Amino acid sequence: MSNLGPMGWRPLPKEVEKVMNSLPHPVFGAVGDSIKGSGKGKVTLLYDYIRQVNGGKFPNRKQTVGDCVSQGAAYAVDAVKAVDIVVHGDFELWVAETATEDIYGGSRVQIGNGRIGRGDGSIGAWAARYVNEYGAVPRGKYGNVDLTTYSGQKAQRWGMPNAGVPATLLEKAKKHPIETVSQVSTYSECRDLVANGYAVTIASNQGFSNRRDSEGFARPEGSWAHQMSILAVDDAYRRPGVLVQNSWGTWNAGPKRHNQPDGSFWVDADDIERLILSQGDSWAFSGYAGFKPQQLNTRII
Repeated sequence: MSNLGPMGWRPLPKEVEKVMNSLPHPVFGAVGDSIKGSGKGKVTLLYDYIRQVNGGKFPNRKQTVGDCVSQGAAYAVDAVKAVDIVVHGDFELWVAETATEDIYGGSRVQIGNGRIGRGDGSIGAWAARYVNEYGAVPRGKYGNVDLTTYSGQKAQRWGMPNAGVPATLLEKAKKHPIETVSQVSTYSECRDLVANGYAVTIASNQGFSNRRDSEGFARPEGSWAHQMSILAVDDAYRRPGVLVQNSWGTWNAGPKRHNQPDGSFWVDADDIERLILSQGDSWAFSGYAGFKPQQLNTRII
């Protein structure tokens, strides 16, 4: 039985290299000495931060077109802003889950300059560069642009070579960027990043079973041109690994660990590094310029 959903990642290593050349810190390993080894032996569940700020609920996304790159990036933004809110308390507000349509269209057009053409798909590097340069917004209405509910068709329209994200929305999004994005290539880097509140997007052609084993892990199986997000790490368990969140709704089954969200699965440390991170299009997100609480005048005159 197959429960696979739409995919949409494009393996474009030369385009990844162009993005890396444009970033001040393109490779995490070069700037990560301060947190190196800090995740060893730890369990960090970023999805619980999302639940904490979102009324106990986790946004279980279900994509309808080949916009997986934006879905994985949006989960990473959600995790980063949730961590920021929990850590900084009253300095930021959770508004809603992160919209995907602008990340998809912006990655293809504002960053990718329409080079993919008319078919679906994008690359992780373009999405990372977009949320860093242009920002990311929560679901809601922005003037005449309605992003309240997910629309795969809107994502596709904005991803057309001569379209892109509307200028009025870009003005709003630019106030809310992800402050740092860097390429991740090893499990130990990923472990330390997640343990310090970063989220990691992963893009590759590696697929996985739709049935979790007795410990919540999915075995590598098949080929997916797909992007997802890492929202937890467990380096204390006898099988160190990461929790991968997919964007196909409740597509898989089997035992869970740590109250993980629907649609997710654990991946062994060696597999995530050898089969996915080694492909070069996985990115750490850190720091979100969030929404500040309004200062209300409560005096009664």
